[in-house]
Amino acid sequence: MKQLQITTLLLLIALMGYSQEYEFNKKNVQVVDMKAKKMADAPKKVFLKSFKIYYQMIAEAEKTVYGGRQLGGGSYTGDATARLAVGVEGIAPEDLQAMTNDIYNDYVSKLEGMGFEVYTSDNIGDIEFFEGWEKVSGPTINEEQLKGSLMVIPEGFSYMVKRITNSGKEKTGAFMSGVTGNDGSFSSSAYGPNPKISKELGDMCVVEIALNVPSIYLDAKSQLGTAKVKGGAYLRLHNAKASYIQGKGNKPGVAYPDAAVETLLTKPVQINGVFESQEFKSVANKSRTTVPSYASFFTVEDKTVALSNTIECDASVYQAEVKKPIIEFLDMSLDMVRKGMQGEKAKF
Repeated sequence: MKQLQITTLLLLIALMGYSQEYEFNKKNVQVVDMKAKKMADAPKKVFLKSFKIYYQMIAEAEKTVYGGRQLGGGSYTGDATARLAVGVEGIAPEDLQAMTNDIYNDYVSKLEGMGFEVYTSDNIGDIEFFEGWEKVSGPTINEEQLKGSLMVIPEGFSYMVKRITNSGKEKTGAFMSGVTGNDGSFSSSAYGPNPKISKELGDMCVVEIALNVPSIYLDAKSQLGTAKVKGGAYLRLHNAKASYIQGKGNKPGVAYPDAAVETLLTKPVQINGVFESQEFKSVANKSRTTVPSYASFFTVEDKTVALSNTIECDASVYQAEVKKPIIEFLDMSLDMVRKGMQGEKAKF
């Protein structure tokens, strides 16, 4: 009997396809439960509105200390600017695309395993909210959406955007439903357009997925006339959002859902074993010139220090290790939805 239990446990682990390595809990994840129990009575249909993963490939920073006449006169300093640029080597865009496809297919398979029919912009039909919008279909990689990062859209997935700028940046025009900020952070999807979209789709659950995976840290400082920038490898799941919005409340004001579960990663989760531990520095000191107090003209050299550095990885290792926390975060979000559908509170 004991041997049978062990065999059954091993089989369950094998079916999961991975072992849990990252702990997501109330210390690093905010779970928003808005009448999640009502999702049990909602249609078993999901509209996957967005599924985007941002992979940071380059980071740049600079710090300037400005010069000028010093107290007491007769002494002048120039500006000092330190710059540092760090890039990732070893993994190509097509590697990121393949990895994103795997994560997406795994996620959709699990949604279907929960009994959901999964829809994208390819098959929801025309609705009033998206009138005049344009459809984007994966596989695609956008390098303009978040500076220094590649936004990767999985193959087989399509979504709507209000417009695309000449530079290639997508605009959704959605109040309180931004997918990413300039720093790679994600705002809530619970209010604004998603409850309205759900209502137009017959109370179908509207889902937004956004994940941000930076590889680099940079720290710019100035002290006592010296500009410094240091940085290096720091691979992490920095921000993540999985929003499940169902129905529209009937009170006036900003649209809010009839039921919702939203999981937001609030603290970074470090990913080890991909990059070697490295640190780079750029330092620039002010040049100083002393002139007689009666001198009416003088020059001071402006100093700039610029360094270019790379952090290297093996593509297969990057793919394997980055997948783990992403899949576990998405699994955790589905578990919260499952709790709501079973009449439990969506929480840890």
